[in-house]
Amino acid sequence: MNANDPLDLLARLDIDWELVPLAGRKDLNLDLFKHSISAGDGLPPYAQARIIDIISNILKKTRAHPSLLVSVESPGRWFIDELNRLVKRKIPTLILPFGQAMKDTWDFQPHAISAIGKKPEYPWMNRSFRGGTFGLTDSQVRILRIMARLKIAHTPEITSLAGFSRTYVRNLLKALQSYQLIEWKRIGKYDGWQIRTKGLRLAHRSWKIPKGVHFAAYRREHRYAGERHRRVARMWRAWLESTYQEIEVWECWTEVPVHYGIPDALAWGTHHGQERVFWLEVDTGHSSKKIMMRNYERRLKTAYQHSCRWGIPLVFCIMGPPWVVEYFPNCISQLHPNLAMIGHDWREFGNLPIYDFGRWIHDLEHTRYRRMTQPEKELPFDPAQYSPRPKVKTQKIPKPKSRKSRFSVYSDDEDYRSPREFEKAE
Repeated sequence: MNANDPLDLLARLDIDWELVPLAGRKDLNLDLFKHSISAGDGLPPYAQARIIDIISNILKKTRAHPSLLVSVESPGRWFIDELNRLVKRKIPTLILPFGQAMKDTWDFQPHAISAIGKKPEYPWMNRSFRGGTFGLTDSQVRILRIMARLKIAHTPEITSLAGFSRTYVRNLLKALQSYQLIEWKRIGKYDGWQIRTKGLRLAHRSWKIPKGVHFAAYRREHRYAGERHRRVARMWRAWLESTYQEIEVWECWTEVPVHYGIPDALAWGTHHGQERVFWLEVDTGHSSKKIMMRNYERRLKTAYQHSCRWGIPLVFCIMGPPWVVEYFPNCISQLHPNLAMIGHDWREFGNLPIYDFGRWIHDLEHTRYRRMTQPEKELPFDPAQYSPRPKVKTQKIPKPKSRKSRFSVYSDDEDYRSPREFEKAE
């Protein structure tokens, strides 16, 4: 494959093409390419927007006047609005909900240019991805996409982000392991899963990422976090679903970049029939109070600006040790009517305070009472079966001795002369 050959560049794409005649004229055609995505593909809007930009760059190099129509299957409007904001539109691009057709070339931004005269050649592109051709079901493809973003994860974390039952996810993971797409991986003290290179390639193809594109920086979690910090963030969807009734989480991502902010976890769905965005920040308590105040004042302001820009009420949650939740009200400079703020002890899974917009609410008193009155739950497994991580002792290599001869200088030495005597002699 030659990267400089326009035909080879176009063959990397997995999109549809249609020559659209305009205004009933045979010499006026629109060189239209169609790209379809879904909000449930496992990628946040930021990553999907980068895929659209990559496709636009390839079309700009290979066609004279290309146009791109993006069809988005989304249960709500937030995902489409984010795509419209994040896509750079290097060629005429139109983003529409699934099933909605374009009305005119003026709907494209920038305005679509029609090809006059000779018709554009038929582009030979890659075949569309279908999981059945590889022996995979839709559920298995979803788990594979989640693993491609997390890279290494435990079964409860994958279960939370997938929205399936734990037994069903275990069966899906075993099936993917039999296809040699994922493998066992020791993560800290316990066993987990790691995606293999073959699985990554298949996940990239399911996302319609062109061949030869380095996409790891946009696919994976944006920042590295500690094991406990990462686990709490990945369990955010299960935390919400186990606490609130009448909640429907459409999708949840961890370490997802938004405009001037990177939430530890971002869940998107409906609660009581209204569209909501749930923003999670996990704090380990290792920062000073001064740094906490500086960071969370800025993050609360960013969350409020996002809520106003999206037109969707936002729930902001802080999780961490009890002292972090107790100090958090000092970081609140102003209360906003479309922003609800809640705090919770990260040791108590499945319990969250009932939020109220324009207020700060925490449940530390109920958490302390539950921990005092209720006995600790027994683990469903014996932790003694997991041996501690062996400590590797590194032997220090002694420094080689100097070969220079040692001289002992004393004042009663005959050959010894002080610096002052040298000065007088001169």
